Amino acid sequence: MSTRFMTLLQREWMQHHRGWLLLILIPPLLVLLAMPFGRVETDASSAPTMAVAAVALGATALGGFGISWLVSMFQIPGLARRDQQDRSIEFWLSLPGTHTESIAATVLMHVVFVPLLALAISAGLGLVMAAAVVIKVSGLAALTEVSWLGLLIAGVVGVLRLGFGVLLMSLWLAPIYLGLMAASAWLKRWGAPLLIVATLIAGNVLNKVYDNPIVWKLLQAQADGAGRALMDAKKELERTVDGPASLPQFIGEISSWALHDALAALGQLASPHLIGGLAIAAACFGLLILHRRNAH
Repeated sequence: MSTRFMTLLQREWMQHHRGWLLLILIPPLLVLLAMPFGRVETDASSAPTMAVAAVALGATALGGFGISWLVSMFQIPGLARRDQQDRSIEFWLSLPGTHTESIAATVLMHVVFVPLLALAISAGLGLVMAAAVVIKVSGLAALTEVSWLGLLIAGVVGVLRLGFGVLLMSLWLAPIYLGLMAASAWLKRWGAPLLIVATLIAGNVLNKVYDNPIVWKLLQAQADGAGRALMDAKKELERTVDGPASLPQFIGEISSWALHDALAALGQLASPHLIGGLAIAAACFGLLILHRRNAH
């Protein structure tokens, strides 16, 4: 990775890192602070302590990741015109970096790096949350009933699988967020709303007038591919979790599941829907470069 590109990534981090860290840290910390005063509804007879801890860990990790990803997706259309709006475009164009590097750094930081950071930090906080929930539900002594080593290993495996899934999911969703960025770049603040409205109108007209739901089918295919890429591509996670009880067997099962599930998600990249989506994404990326080139 070139020094110029690393500098552009660092620019994104320096400009937004406080907001990102607050977004990741505040929700779980608020939950922990409210824990002594709230109630955790669970059926202790049907929910083993290990399961309670695992659910708390998973919910914290997925919650932090989900919030950061949604916020990034909400922000990314406006990033296409950020340098024009804050009048820094002339400065950035005076640097030796290319338009491709500038746009790619912005997209990668918001779409990939920030969600990965949120996932890692939230998973770490999830261990604290798991201990707090176990104490709240069953008391301090129940901490000894949890296999913390097994929970830690399962958490690490899950984070690695989700992290790989974030990379693959970003490919499936590339035509959507790059399309919104291109629309915002060329049509300014009305770009993203107009693109969404145009898609809705086209989808409804084709579906109801011509009995051709191709727009909805294409969007559904992209969403389904993104979901499978992110996690549980083979739909075998539930069966794996309900598997062997001994720690060595559990570690082997969860590791095997993660590896095979990641390979299955990788194999699903050979899809015409993904290839077509990447072609659209490439066209939108080209429009972003053209707009940035003409911005000065």
